[in-house]
Amino acid sequence: MNNPPSTPFMEKVSGAVSGALSDALDRQSPSLAAAKKYQERFLSKNRINSNCRVYISDEMFDLLNRMVAAVGKNRASVGNYVTEIVREHVERHRESINAIYFTNTRPLF
Repeated sequence: MNNPPSTPFMEKVSGAVSGALSDALDRQSPSLAAAKKYQERFLSKNRINSNCRVYISDEMFDLLNRMVAAVGKNRASVGNYVTEIVREHVERHRESINAIYFTNTRPLF
């Protein structure tokens, strides 16, 4: 069976139906919606393969490695996942971090 050629109208209709279906599923299952948002936020970026090193326990690395491989579907690396966690933490606690930083440092002059 051949598929008919796609037209801009059909693509628009398909996108609208897909979006409406996604919205309906999100309303029916808030936990699935939250899981989808989590995956998009933390586990959908490009893999990071740089030489910067951060040391964590073997147990934590093994856990993160298994989780990222399963949940991230090979679209993310442990480094990417940790980067996104730290980025969100810094954004969320920016004012407190700045206050502590300025409390613990002195002007150079």
